[in-house]
Amino acid sequence: MKIAVTTEKDVICGHFGHAKNFTVFTVAGGEIISKYELNPEGNHCSSMPEFIKENDIDVVITAGMGQGAVDSLKEKGIKSFSGAEGNPEEAVQKYIDGRLGDAGANCIGHAFEHENEDGKVCKH
Repeated sequence: MKIAVTTEKDVICGHFGHAKNFTVFTVAGGEIISKYELNPEGNHCSSMPEFIKENDIDVVITAGMGQGAVDSLKEKGIKSFSGAEGNPEEAVQKYIDGRLGDAGANCIGHAFEHENEDGKVCKH
């Protein structure tokens, strides 16, 4: 299984449709076995779900996501979780353990900004 997390400077951040980077974790047998960085290569809101599908990703974890992205990923058989903050590896482990919450479609625009638990400003 592959889990992609929107990341910026090693923390979960951003609006899914405008992600500048994904950290992709490969999970097998309930453990993280590898990770790598994936650049979305100019994809954005409308093309990002197809980009995720083309990269064989099963789950997306992010801070912010709109309803269109939630629906499009679901149509492609990809699970999505929004509202995540902090360490990407910890979020993936929570998903593996069945403890990761989901805020659903928590972005209605692209001007939302907040400070995450690490004190860094996160825009999405």
